[in-house]
Amino acid sequence: MCIKKYSIIIAFILFFYSEARSQLLINELACSTSGNDWIELFYYSAAKGSLEISGLYTTMYYGTNERLSGDPVTIYSYDRSETSWDDRFVVVHLTAPGSIDETDITGDTNKNGRLDVYCNNYSNSLWETDCVAAIDDDDDPSNNGIIDFMAYSDRDGTPNSTIVSYMTAAQSFGHWTACPGKTDQECMTDIGTDLKPYMSISRRSHIDTNSPEDFSVTKYMTPGRENILSEDISAGKNLFKPKKSTISIGRQSFANGFRNIDLFVFENCNIRLRIFSSAGMLIFESPLYRDVNPGDYPIRWDIRGSGRRACPGLYIGQIEATNKKIKKSQQEKIYVIVGKYKK
Repeated sequence: MCIKKYSIIIAFILFFYSEARSQLLINELACSTSGNDWIELFYYSAAKGSLEISGLYTTMYYGTNERLSGDPVTIYSYDRSETSWDDRFVVVHLTAPGSIDETDITGDTNKNGRLDVYCNNYSNSLWETDCVAAIDDDDDPSNNGIIDFMAYSDRDGTPNSTIVSYMTAAQSFGHWTACPGKTDQECMTDIGTDLKPYMSISRRSHIDTNSPEDFSVTKYMTPGRENILSEDISAGKNLFKPKKSTISIGRQSFANGFRNIDLFVFENCNIRLRIFSSAGMLIFESPLYRDVNPGDYPIRWDIRGSGRRACPGLYIGQIEATNKKIKKSQQEKIYVIVGKYKK
């Protein structure tokens, strides 16, 4: 009886562990980064839970790959208040040997708001033509250790036979949708032939259908954060948009010596910030930030100026952006209210 009871308990444990792992997803990947390709993992569950994932592989299978880390790395289905990063995400850098992993032991050591782990995988992954990406027990697609899988292609009419064999293995185990009557490349997410370095391939929703429609190309990379899809953003004629039109600066900003002016950038462009007093006197001018990529972008205002703090009062910010390739320019005003501070 005892043996039977323990067998049932072990079966339940294995079942729930398997169910939990099935909710670990590839959420976003960057394959055009010139040497720093990465895959973002996301743990989605309506219930609070966690998974220790250090023994898993995040891989395109080709060549030699290694597991995520030698130390525990735990991902959560919810964002814990006690950490400064979003615990639902882990970003895996595929070709970064020698870098020190951020783990349960270290936390976010570089303070970029996410957990990064670094692998010594095949040096040229990920490809920008035909490619696959998987979370797996190992780097063999044929033994049904796949946890999540996706395939993408530039659909140039010349499929890579090795990549297709990886996709076929995933399809045989139900981890990717078969496409009767379609070509192999049509079974993959279409990434086009003009993928920019700042673009990524992002999951469109948390519902996983194991199909090409689960993913799309976006201009807005968001490693360690919720995805922003190009199709969900209406830029109109704008190059950027200030997050706030009126900003209040308090005492803490004076202690730090700076304040960020937060923008959302729609198109790659050059940006400059100028701050004027209410009388029209220029008191701060930023450098010209060139080739700012789409997405969230903070511009730092040193409120101490040239050895002097900004006095309490109203200031007018002027933000200018240009993109010569598409012949666009834009200017926006913001208002900054500087409060009183202690000496």
